[in-house]
Formats: sequence, structure tokens, C-alpha cells
Amino acid sequence: MAEANINLRYENMELQSKTKSLWSSFKNAYLKSYNLKKFYKKIDKKNIPSELNETFNHFLNSQSYEWCSNFWKRLVINHLKLITSKNFDKSDTIIGKEFFTFTYFNDSLIRDACKFIENNEINLKVNIFKKQQNFSYEESINHNILLYLLYEIVRNKDVFKYFDELVKKNKSKNIPALQIDNKIVSQDDLNSLLEFEKITAVLEYVKNQNNRILEIGSGSGRTAKAILSIKKDIKYVIADIPPAINISHNNLKKFFPEKKVNFAYNKNPEELDTEIMKNDVTYIFPHQIESLTKKSFDIALAIDCLHEMEKKIVKKYIHNFENISKSFYFKVWEYAGLPNSFYKYYSIHKKEDYFIQDHWNEIFKERCIFPSNYYQAGYIF
Repeated sequence: MAEANINLRYENMELQSKTKSLWSSFKNAYLKSYNLKKFYKKIDKKNIPSELNETFNHFLNSQSYEWCSNFWKRLVINHLKLITSKNFDKSDTIIGKEFFTFTYFNDSLIRDACKFIENNEINLKVNIFKKQQNFSYEESINHNILLYLLYEIVRNKDVFKYFDELVKKNKSKNIPALQIDNKIVSQDDLNSLLEFEKITAVLEYVKNQNNRILEIGSGSGRTAKAILSIKKDIKYVIADIPPAINISHNNLKKFFPEKKVNFAYNKNPEELDTEIMKNDVTYIFPHQIESLTKKSFDIALAIDCLHEMEKKIVKKYIHNFENISKSFYFKVWEYAGLPNSFYKYYSIHKKEDYFIQDHWNEIFKERCIFPSNYYQAGYIF
């Protein structure tokens, strides 16, 4: 499988492509196979590490398989093709490109970001043409331009005061990054700081905080890295599926060797609360959020994931967020065509699309500076 074909992340997301034929859309929605169980059973597993294989076996036989969208079943199948051809250690950085890493841009993506800094005078002492590992030259240059654009935005915000705390963790030579002002700077850190700014704005309204945060779909663990670097005494729970859950787990163990970062996807419901208290970071499968203690989390985070899920799955998450958490922050495309569906669309401006309830207290709902075709919203339950 060619590396260039792995990046499916944003296909069909912005106003699901009207250039697709009726037949093509019908085939993607109803005829294409998303049977991840069948695929995993048949593949050669010699390049799959034992820990990842164990995670997959638990996941495929758990209720969480039904919480996984067709879009992500398709992505995971492609991730597995890559892992089995290259091995996990050589493929995790390529898979990481799927997790909110941008290697292209257009007006809708960068419009507000450019407006924010269009009057800035900059002294560009940076290798903007650096070839990033596992990126093409075109992807690398696009990625680098966007990274510097983000840097200019964040360094003009108050949240930039936390920047050094994140950069201290950037010791790997494999992450896509540039050296700016003698610091290793990544898109992950800059995007996460912009999100942390808004997450903090929601948490200001949360009373009697428990210092617990829940995140679904953590990707490479970038948001968790930012929050754990800045907020020292919290319990962080991540609900995700393999191989992302393994990539995030491995990354956070490297970033925070002093913290207890452990899996709990094989624990019984009555053991979960004890596990969360024992660990700094606890990894669970999505269906296990149904077993978490009522109102035990200060905030639930869903970044760049709800717009990829079928409505029945979105409804499950939202119902459980309101039950176990005191507040909610999420980030989605303003208008999204549900991947692998028959012309189904989501809009952040329609409460029913994301099951937003009238009795929730809306803290903000606003367009993101970057990407400017995304919206973010924060609520108190």
C-alpha cells in the first residue's frame, strides 16, 4: 500500500462531495465492506506487536465495535495494511498524519488565521522548505507554512505562556516540526494550545471540580499532552480504539515517564473508578464510558470526531457525556458530509445534528481561527 494513499482523514468531510456520482455515493454507503472483524481475522499478523494484537482482540469482541463508525473501520483497515507491510514502529508516524495534521490548505481553511495576523511583520528565520519524514515535498511545504502561520497566531495570545511546557517534551526526531526561536515547534502543540484556551474558558464555569477530564478519540494524544503539561494534578481518561489507543498510550508514556499511564479496557465496570484513581492517564474503550461514575468528570472533550460518526453513535456519546460530566467541549466542521453515507450532512448550527439540548448552558459557539471551516462549542450541563 503506497504511503500517499493512507491520508483519508478529510475525504468527503466538507459538504460531502457533490461531484461524486449517485452510484458512487450509494456504493460507498451501502455496498462497500467495512467488516473490520473479518479483515483482522485474515491478515498476516507477524508485524503486529503482541500488545497491539491483544488490544485488537479485546476491541473486536467488545461492545465498542458497535460504537465505531464506518469511516473509522475503513481507516483502521488501511492502518492495518500499513502496519503489516512496514511494522508498527515504522508506521505510527505515518498513521499520525490522520490525527489533525494538515498538509494542504485553501481559503476556507486559513481565511480567519490570515486575517488574525495579516498586519504582523515577521522575520522568517526558519527552514520553511524542510522535508518532513514520511511527507512528500508538497505536503512538507504546505505543512511548514501552516505551522508557521499557527505559531504567529499563538505567540500573540495569552495562552502562549504555556508554550515552553509543551516544547520540553518534543525530543523525538520523528515528529513533523520546525525549529523556530530555538524551539522545536509542532502543529500538534500549537493546535492544542488554541483548544486549551477554550477548554479553560469552559472549566471556569464548572463548580466543585474533581480534576478529572475525559476525552474521546485522542488521536496521537496531543491534547492530553498539552493539558497534562499545564495542569499537573488531574486524572485523565481517554476512550479510543486501536491502533490509535496504542499510539496515544505509547506517546504519553514517552512524554510523561514519571506518570502512571495504563490501559483499563480489560477491566470490569466495578473496577474502573479504582483504576482511574490509581493512574494519571487511563485508557478505556468507548463503551466503557457507560460505566463511569455520574458527574465524576469536570469536562468531556470530543475534538474532530463527532462529525465522522453515524447519528446513533453520536447520540450515545452525547447522552453519556451529560450523565458523567459537568461540561462539554467539542470541535467539528461547520458543515460536514458524513463519510460513507448516502448524502447525510451535519451542521453545527442545527442543535439536533449533535443532540445539543436546550437546557444546556452555552458558554460559546464560535468559528475556529484555524481551521476556519471548523467550529468549537462549550457547554455546562
